[in-house]
Amino acid sequence: MHFLPVAMVTGSTRGIGKAISQKLSQEGLSCIMLGSTKETIKRIDIRKDQLASSHQRYCAMAIDFRKWPHWTGCELYDGIEYFQDRPPLEQRYSSLFEPCDKWSSNGYFYYVNLLVNCAGLTQESLSVRTTSSQIQEIMNVNFMSPVTMTNLCVKNMMKSQRKFPELFVKSTRPTIINLSSILQSGEVKVPGTSVYSASKAALSRYTEVLAREMEPRKIRCLTISPGLVKGTDMIRNLSVTSQEELTSAIDTKYVTTPAEVAQQVWSLYNESKLYE
Repeated sequence: MHFLPVAMVTGSTRGIGKAISQKLSQEGLSCIMLGSTKETIKRIDIRKDQLASSHQRYCAMAIDFRKWPHWTGCELYDGIEYFQDRPPLEQRYSSLFEPCDKWSSNGYFYYVNLLVNCAGLTQESLSVRTTSSQIQEIMNVNFMSPVTMTNLCVKNMMKSQRKFPELFVKSTRPTIINLSSILQSGEVKVPGTSVYSASKAALSRYTEVLAREMEPRKIRCLTISPGLVKGTDMIRNLSVTSQEELTSAIDTKYVTTPAEVAQQVWSLYNESKLYE
């Protein structure tokens, strides 16, 4: 039996999530890439120069995290499967893990071994001017949906552990990586980001406690808190005043790029090979 790890990355259609998906595919992982709508996942472009192995598989799935918890009860998810030698094919998936089941055959077993929760929604106004629906969407995308994604993937990882105990003896350990933000720190206070900062602080604390919960299962749970990530839509969508406040509040040493964050994700995942 050949075991082939799969990475699941949310927010894969742009910015940091797109860079992470590209990096992981270049390193040989198959990828399930999540975007918010059928239209946005159509913009995902898998090129042959991203492929490191003929056994790599790729698909994209549309899930609108703003609609938590309703998306968790959907019976079908719009998706697209990508191939090396023919055009992409539109699909409908009954679960997040159906692609792995479809790909597994002829002595090859595809299993989700890495989840990167990267999807995020910014805040564009002071708290007092932020509507209840906007607050709900920010929390749904930045916290509630990542928690649900984590729970679903942890259950799937545990299922793979039970089915193939030998799978995790010397291979890379199952890993959850949640992208938080430097704004979750109490040291950085930028007007116009209060709800966003709170959602990221919640995600960071959740991951810390989750890591302890998952220790017996040997599933690693980690947080990355990037600083100011240049060139992302999340920064561009902030008001000019908030952008200026953010730039002045964050030391230049915390300025980074999507490619650098992607490299950090790969390094954290890859180093788990060192643990027994």
